[in-house]
Amino acid sequence: MRLPFARAIELHFEFERRFQDFSAIQTELDIFTMPFNVNCEAVRSDLQLELIELQSNNHLKQSFLNMPKLEFYKSLSKVSFPNLISHTQKISAMFASSYICEQVFSTMNLRKNYFRSRLTDEHLASFLRINTSHFEPQYKELLKMKSQFHSSH
Repeated sequence: MRLPFARAIELHFEFERRFQDFSAIQTELDIFTMPFNVNCEAVRSDLQLELIELQSNNHLKQSFLNMPKLEFYKSLSKVSFPNLISHTQKISAMFASSYICEQVFSTMNLRKNYFRSRLTDEHLASFLRINTSHFEPQYKELLKMKSQFHSSH
């Protein structure tokens, strides 16, 4: 039987191994998550002046604290903060795209199993399209169209 402490250490090392890519871009992530606490000298040169301007503006700091992050970055002036806006778009897209990939793989695993072995690639592609889109069928209109036809059973 393993000791809980040994398991915790093993788990800690496993997390470090899996998330080592994030430590390589920690400064880039910090710029997105807490731009008012980042040391401007430690960031890329194209972002330094914009971060200094951002950090010196108390109104923007208050907005950052009171708004969701994405809304805050959308509200920034594209003229004053073009590099910062571009940076935040890249960071936010990184997480959105990985979420969509995970969603697609989960959908595939649910749909393609032993009991559905006869599904073709075309069927699976249709399942994925339906599950990953935000399309809402117009049920009422479909029912109206159906009620116009009379079945002769």
